[in-house]
Amino acid sequence: MKNTLFLIFQVLLGIVLIGKISNWFLDYSDETNQLLSAGMFTLIGIAYLVGGFAWDKKLTKLIFLICGIYLIAMNFIGDFEFKSIIAIACILTPMLIARYSPEETNKEELAEN
Repeated sequence: MKNTLFLIFQVLLGIVLIGKISNWFLDYSDETNQLLSAGMFTLIGIAYLVGGFAWDKKLTKLIFLICGIYLIAMNFIGDFEFKSIIAIACILTPMLIARYSPEETNKEELAEN
């Protein structure tokens, strides 16, 4: 079941990516662009929600979950002044945490090797 859901997620990401790239050449309508953007942010939000459960630290897990929820919810709320700034912060923050978080290695495993 997990592999099937992951395959569906990858196919949806591929469709959105192809749609966003083909927009450069085919010049889709504004409604189609909004639909592709909503799909893109929703899929990124779902990835952050799922990825949030992989962390052990509560603060990191909470940041991933809040960012994922915001990226999904921002598609359904009206425009306001800081909507895109918060979205950029919600996209970058989990990526930076994942990139710069220290590797959690077990010292006993290192001692055995």
